[in-house]
Amino acid sequence: MLSERFSSLRKSNPVYLVLFLLLTLCATLPVYLFFYENTQLTDPLSDAERAWLAKLDRPIVLAVTPDTRPLEFVNAQGEYQGMVADYMHRISDELNIEFEVVEAANMQEVLQLAKERKVDVIAAFAGNPANTDFMLFTNPYLELSTAILANRSEKGPLTLSDISEKRMTLALPKGYDVLSYVEKFYPNINIQTTYNYLSALLHVSFNEIDATIISLPQASYFIEDKGITNLRVAGYTEYRLYYRMGVRSDNPILADILQKALDSITPVQRERILKRWVHLQQDLLSEILSSRFVWYIVVSIVSSILLAFAGIIFWNRTLRLRVNERTKELKRELQDRTRFLAALNQAEDGIFILDTDGILEYVNASLLHLTQYTEEEMLGQHISILRGKNHPREFFEDLWIVLRSGGVWRGETVYLKKNGEEVATEVTATPVFDESGKLINVIELIRDVTEKRKMEEQLKQSQKLEELGTLAGGIAHDFNNIIAAISGYAELALPSTEEGSRAHTNLKRIQQVAERARAMVHQILVFSRRRKPEQVLVNVSLMAEEVAQLLRSSLPSTIEINTKFADGCTVMADASQLHQVVMNLGTNAGYAMRTNGGTLSIITAEVQLSVKKARLMGVPVGRYVSLTVEDSGEGIPAQYLGRIFDPFFTTKPKGEGTGMGLSMVHGIITSLRGHIAVESREGKGTRFVIHLPYSKGEHMGEMKTIVPVTDGDGSIMLVDDELDLVHVYADALEDLGYDVRAYNNPVEALKAFEKEPEAFDLVITDQTMPKLTGDKLAAQIHTLRPDVPIVLCSGYSDAIDAITEGESGVRKVLLKPFELRDLARAVQVLLRR
Repeated sequence: MLSERFSSLRKSNPVYLVLFLLLTLCATLPVYLFFYENTQLTDPLSDAERAWLAKLDRPIVLAVTPDTRPLEFVNAQGEYQGMVADYMHRISDELNIEFEVVEAANMQEVLQLAKERKVDVIAAFAGNPANTDFMLFTNPYLELSTAILANRSEKGPLTLSDISEKRMTLALPKGYDVLSYVEKFYPNINIQTTYNYLSALLHVSFNEIDATIISLPQASYFIEDKGITNLRVAGYTEYRLYYRMGVRSDNPILADILQKALDSITPVQRERILKRWVHLQQDLLSEILSSRFVWYIVVSIVSSILLAFAGIIFWNRTLRLRVNERTKELKRELQDRTRFLAALNQAEDGIFILDTDGILEYVNASLLHLTQYTEEEMLGQHISILRGKNHPREFFEDLWIVLRSGGVWRGETVYLKKNGEEVATEVTATPVFDESGKLINVIELIRDVTEKRKMEEQLKQSQKLEELGTLAGGIAHDFNNIIAAISGYAELALPSTEEGSRAHTNLKRIQQVAERARAMVHQILVFSRRRKPEQVLVNVSLMAEEVAQLLRSSLPSTIEINTKFADGCTVMADASQLHQVVMNLGTNAGYAMRTNGGTLSIITAEVQLSVKKARLMGVPVGRYVSLTVEDSGEGIPAQYLGRIFDPFFTTKPKGEGTGMGLSMVHGIITSLRGHIAVESREGKGTRFVIHLPYSKGEHMGEMKTIVPVTDGDGSIMLVDDELDLVHVYADALEDLGYDVRAYNNPVEALKAFEKEPEAFDLVITDQTMPKLTGDKLAAQIHTLRPDVPIVLCSGYSDAIDAITEGESGVRKVLLKPFELRDLARAVQVLLRR
């Protein structure tokens, strides 16, 4: 019968004959493939690979990934078992190689062992291969689908769509990717989070929750281990897990051997391994869908039936089916692409995709927001429209070398906004290769770190000021001693000169110069936070008006001064310091406009800082007085903006600037818990904006009556390691009638006091001295004779900050340099007491 039909087809139409042969092949091919998959393949290795194995004189060290039952584990008898272990046992038998199993405490330890070359193979690696550059990886050999497990009381098959439509509840463990998967693609499903998979299975077993999603090997392990009997597989999901083997990167031949060994394992053998570890009872439909043999039989039957539908009708249907299948594939690809693009578009960081010529093919919304371009303005353009201009050519050459080698490039670069503003960014560039290994695209992820870098610069500035403060504090004592000696000698010499004479005038000038030096040291110490300024209530508007008047008389007429002052702009500050701040900024502005003239603006206002702006400035939220000094001069070059507050940094020619002005301004504003910011563009001018905490002022104590200096008597011990100061103070006190016994060594002074404690009516001592400091000397003298008053002197306030008047006999503290009359007045008051 069949031969007659074949003969008639051959005679009637050759096309029908071809169709008949093709359909017959389709009917018999599934059965052939089924039995072919169960046959053993020939040796997959080359002669060179076999020779390499033969020379191997040690077992291949295999690292077992912990906590992955039933994938792989070592049982109590030390046997290596599990699904992955079955693969490795089969490879060991077929290739005649030996594995040495090594256990580790956790996955981090496994990776560390591999990195240190202490293991050769990681059998079950589920991570991202791109993140591990010291390993080579096989193709995924174990692909685990996830199943929907339900209580046996729930009849019929289930899909995630069914669960969503029926408003059923899923039990899913916290922290697992499957939870994110369901929330993203099935938002209408009710989710009950659990501690782990075992907890989820128990909830479903007790019929408290409708179903859960889990891989079949895990489900089998928990169900058998805990004896759960009332669960069934109700269906499957599209969510899958992939495992591959990792091999040391310095052993590529072993990676090729393992890949070939894995390729030689047939699908039937793989399914047999799976079924060995998966014993769950499935419903009839799921059993049919998951059975290859059943599908082979079904396909064979369908193919046999299709033999009756030969000719043009069969051909047309085949074409229609192919069109439908391709249409579905395109729809799935479109859906996947839409989901992928939606995820990229919602990312917080900027993302763009380039081709190998640097042309922008995709940009996300965050990048558009960051750069202020539109999508139409960017797509199709070269990446150079965003790149900063200061990168050398070698920078991009190194970047492309890393990308073409398959590596991920990470670093920092500068991008440009549409308006030309620079944005500091952290960049991660990832290459994309096609199936042939050709680089086709680059994906770049950029994160704006501009504000982060500004905060780091502020921190560096604070550290620089701290270093300057340490230096200033170190020299303040000695420098103040020198100033005190100069001023003291001049003050001692004045009475011996005739008023109006040249000598008298020069001595007065020496005192004035010494006072200027004293004020300078005081400002440096205040600037470096080593001495507290004298704070009073200052009206910033009135003070700025005074400075503006001074500037009008000192600046050339080509510079116009505009002012706008608000009422009530009061702060607690040192008035001379604020005066110095505005004067310094004003003179700097005048210098910037010395050639072409321009406009100087000084503006004050009262403002309320928002939380965001205060956090950006690094100051508390609240009311502030703002002081703006702006000019239309030359501006500050961009490369210098970050350094203008550095001590001793100046762009002025030699002899025209010291580099201390703006650094002192910064130190003063910082000491007042304020903030200073600068904006400048070359040729457009510069603007300084200062914010100081608003204050209504504090109650000022009554002025103390100044006691006039008169002659006195009494015996005074004078101790100071500076010989010039010993002479100055001794002469001044002896001129007033006191008996002064001076010592240049504190140890000798203490010995003298121990011999004759009653011989002295008062002690004057310096604080910073070798071998014995002033406070320690005072404490020992106070122990010997508690009633003797002590005057403690120091050229550095930090050295006496912890000393309180009235303790250890210290009745008065004087900061050098002081006038001799101040010392005489203190002695006079203490001796009267």
